[in-house]
Amino acid sequence: MLEYRVREGENNASKKPAIILIHGYGSHVDDLFAFTPYLPKNHTVIALQAPLELAFNSYAWYPLYPKEDGTLDSELEAAWGAVDLIKKNITLLIDKYHLNALDISLLGFSQGAILSWALAFSSPGSYRRIIALSGLIHESVDTSKKPSFLAYAAHGETDIVIPIEQARSTVLPVSKIYEEIEYFEFPDGHTVSQENFSKMLQWIEKTNL
Repeated sequence: MLEYRVREGENNASKKPAIILIHGYGSHVDDLFAFTPYLPKNHTVIALQAPLELAFNSYAWYPLYPKEDGTLDSELEAAWGAVDLIKKNITLLIDKYHLNALDISLLGFSQGAILSWALAFSSPGSYRRIIALSGLIHESVDTSKKPSFLAYAAHGETDIVIPIEQARSTVLPVSKIYEEIEYFEFPDGHTVSQENFSKMLQWIEKTNL
């Protein structure tokens, strides 16, 4: 079982809705967990920590390797292995915390957003919503079928970690095909601005059951 943080939902339902937080490369379990006070109180919120330790308080879901052009590359097998690992851990957490398997949301940043797209598209019906911040859809993800989930995707126009062109070439086209996916750009770098955060919270509220 991965290390994680949890805030249980404040409701009397036998099965609680949940938001699973998936941090980015070089981050840690407490990073996105800082969002918790602003997320719906009736949702159980669980932040997962990636298994690969890069340095003190710095973790990754799968390795990244610098290429000659300055961009980063990854091993496909390792990336999809991370997808399977997260999937297995979510299944265990659903049982442990009596979560509603029909109302699981993923909230991922950067590498966590890339994994959220892969999880949602590769496991139809497993996740009701995803929030993908500063990420992209990897070319190995099959996006040909209508999404079984709702998505909020956002990216910074001045992002130098995952350049906006990568979001515009992978996420934007899918959002134009499927109304379930909403895509937004903000005048930010590789971060979540107050404007983006406020719009994300509004979207979560709008799409709550």
